[in-house]
Amino acid sequence: MKDRSSRWLGVVVALLGGCASPMVSNEDGASGSDASADVGAGEGGASGEVQLRPHAVNIVDPEAAAEVAQYVRGDSRELYRAAASFYARFRDEYDFVYIFTDGPIESGGVSARFTLARRPAIEGTGITRASTNAMYPPEATKLRGVIGVNFNAVGNGPTLHETLHYWSMFLSPTFGFGRDRDQSFGAHWGVASVDGQHGGFDLSTAQCNNPAGAALPNCMPDPDGITRVTIGSFGPNANGGDSRPFAPIELYLMGLLPRAEAGGPFVVLDGAHFVSADPMTRRLTFEITGTHTVSLDDIVGVHGARPPAGPEDRAFRGAFVVFSAAPVSAQRMDSLERWASIFGNDTMSAQLYSFERATGGRATLSTRLGAMR
Repeated sequence: MKDRSSRWLGVVVALLGGCASPMVSNEDGASGSDASADVGAGEGGASGEVQLRPHAVNIVDPEAAAEVAQYVRGDSRELYRAAASFYARFRDEYDFVYIFTDGPIESGGVSARFTLARRPAIEGTGITRASTNAMYPPEATKLRGVIGVNFNAVGNGPTLHETLHYWSMFLSPTFGFGRDRDQSFGAHWGVASVDGQHGGFDLSTAQCNNPAGAALPNCMPDPDGITRVTIGSFGPNANGGDSRPFAPIELYLMGLLPRAEAGGPFVVLDGAHFVSADPMTRRLTFEITGTHTVSLDDIVGVHGARPPAGPEDRAFRGAFVVFSAAPVSAQRMDSLERWASIFGNDTMSAQLYSFERATGGRATLSTRLGAMR
């Protein structure tokens, strides 16, 4: 039998109607108006065949397709074959490459994963050392990260969330982010009032059980000596897929927002233990031992101030590619083309954020594909 803590993520998934890093249904539908082209030799799905759209490409490469499926399942840590296959056909023009499975796979609740390719040390973020993964193509000098995505039928996301992992969340564990009493949530906000792409709750929804309805941190123990709080539904590691913008502290870590506008102080629940979720109110109940706050001054005191991002760190390019053993359907290509077009801010959506919109216009990420080699 699973303990209550290990059930937390599953309960949040059910309440949010998504997976651990929730995807969001694309209610705008797929657009079939973009012209497509079949490039390269091969018939009947021969390796090397390419379907090219303005914002998305399908490459027939069975070995790369198998690697992506293994990566999303958590059976491998890298996407070396897929990256090499992509760069054999495309020039070194991309900061991020988004690599999709050729259909939905059983993955234990994982929607997507980020793998770092190259990154310098970034002052103010907790990223203290430069990193380079030499196994990625040496000609891909611009490549910052590779994202593997489970291409299921639910819709768009969590592309904003995974891109953010280039910058966040690597702050000192002494702040208490990224965990509750029973488990670690890795490079995420956990049970802190950040309410961002990397999780955390909305402080305005948090209430004490005693006195009833009081705001944090004014909670008292119940008669049994245990302090309980209820909070509006949230994820400890993700919130809302591509349906919400980055939080101010996340924009600060990206170098896109000044310290004075980064928010806080943030309330962190101490000893938080998930108890239950109300399916009617969508509120979560936790037992806690107390709370503490983390301010921007605290963060700067440990990591230094985050310098503003320069022009080269405000204008990015991304490539959306699906690998498969045989050419994917036109419908699937339509879906990926629209996903990439929305993410790159070339198609507007009432429900989904582009990278540019999610940053409040402070940075761009074009998903238009350049010429093939």
